[in-house]
Amino acid sequence: MRAKKLLSWRALLGAALAISALTLLVWPSLPAQATATTPDAAARTSGPVTICLVTADAPNRERTVKVAEWAADVLLKQTRSYAGQCASYGTPSALGNGTVRTYAQVSGAKPQTVGIVFPKSMLTGLPTSMTDGHHCYDVNGDGSVDQHTECVGGHERPLDLPSQLTSLPGMPLKWALVNFNPMGHGPEHIYDTPHFDFHFYTQSKAERDAIRSGPCGLAINCDDYATAIKPVPPQYLPQDYVNNNVAEAAMGNHLVDLNSPEWSSVAFTQTFIYGAYDAKISFLEPMITKAWFEGIANGVNPSRCWPIKQPQQWQLGGWYPQDYCIDYRANRGDFTVSMKNFKNSAA
Repeated sequence: MRAKKLLSWRALLGAALAISALTLLVWPSLPAQATATTPDAAARTSGPVTICLVTADAPNRERTVKVAEWAADVLLKQTRSYAGQCASYGTPSALGNGTVRTYAQVSGAKPQTVGIVFPKSMLTGLPTSMTDGHHCYDVNGDGSVDQHTECVGGHERPLDLPSQLTSLPGMPLKWALVNFNPMGHGPEHIYDTPHFDFHFYTQSKAERDAIRSGPCGLAINCDDYATAIKPVPPQYLPQDYVNNNVAEAAMGNHLVDLNSPEWSSVAFTQTFIYGAYDAKISFLEPMITKAWFEGIANGVNPSRCWPIKQPQQWQLGGWYPQDYCIDYRANRGDFTVSMKNFKNSAA
């Protein structure tokens, strides 16, 4: 009897969703005099909702559809569907017991979302050593390398961005980089806790790779250090961000917002960094602790967005995000770190 009720419920749900979709296709909006006296009417009054439909019988097939708001709510809970246009993806790279990869949601010629996606399993089995040894330099010349003081970058995973995104006119983002820092990094008592750096580069990968290791700054070549700390002209410097000359090999300079909570004796959980090289903004970087992700999955921390502080003017015109978000999608068992609400800004 219970099985029959369950099948009946599933059949009714399927029928309801089909009716919802057909209704939206045939009658995209109600006349002005219509009233929201039924679920169908209420849904049509609020307008169609775009989701990427993913069903259990075809988990690798994604279809962009428009459905009533109430139907979208059900689908986002009961299936692997997700909000917005279906995404295009970059090449996955192994990290921990999972992978990281980029994704982008694009509508026409406008970017909607750009981010990194990874399964919850990625948070387990992560490297425990300070660094992967890719960017080290014997700064004190003692014939050995101290991972804690003479290496930078933690464990890095360079990632390509989807071509659907990079081919958009006016898209300044070129590639992405995820760094996992098992013991954090400096400054001491600020960012020295296990965390991830999610870099989205406006600088080409070839130019970034050319930032050499050496004895200056954070294990960076001294000539490259001088280039990295050149001040960004004030009109191009994001609001409240300052240059503390924190330049490192294979990265460049890091501009920090001293109004961010971690600079006021509040434990670091997440923040947003701008990178610079040769007096130009070179990357945009959400930086997030491993513990924050675990708290979201456990229902302690919320999935949410934060505004990205903007400069008065961008050196290079194009599409720039106004918000960054951290989300756990329980129906998919994955996390997304994304930038959204893109605005086409003139140079």
